[in-house]
Amino acid sequence: MRKTKLIFKGVSDIVGTSQLAVLVLTDEKENRQISIVCDKAQAVQIELRLRADKITSNFLPEVLYRLLSKLMGANMEILITDVDNGQYKAVLCSRLDWVEPMLIRAGDAILLSLVGDVPIYIESGLMMRQSVTYNENARGVALPVNTISDEMLQTALDKAINDENYELASRLRDEINHRKISNSD
Repeated sequence: MRKTKLIFKGVSDIVGTSQLAVLVLTDEKENRQISIVCDKAQAVQIELRLRADKITSNFLPEVLYRLLSKLMGANMEILITDVDNGQYKAVLCSRLDWVEPMLIRAGDAILLSLVGDVPIYIESGLMMRQSVTYNENARGVALPVNTISDEMLQTALDKAINDENYELASRLRDEINHRKISNSD
């Protein structure tokens, strides 16, 4: 499997909601970016680490990272493998044979990456499907429709209909219907 190393670039609020934020990551050459939606609590935790706040030294992510690093050394990496039902799928992997990959929420994976300088990767095909061109000075962030929560999809659909943007409304409706079919299987 080919994989692309990701670099964390920042966290941004999502206009219209106080509950969610967006985490922006780029490839190493800063040509492409992906945006990962997380809850506000994760965003706050990430912002604490970005400020290098000393109060985090005994927080659970730091303590667990120290424990993991004693068990596995520098043999950890995070791999984003897929998108399912509006959420990126991530696994914490080890290069050691005796440790099986463990599922982890994408936002938590990014937090762990920041806490312990654990490298984070994305499957290269997924990066190409989900990413957009990176523009450091962009005023907004593009989110692929398959990474938006059901609630956000419905809100966006209602807004598209109110704005008479029927092409966008059609794409949003198709994604909602696709998820309903996928969830009923």
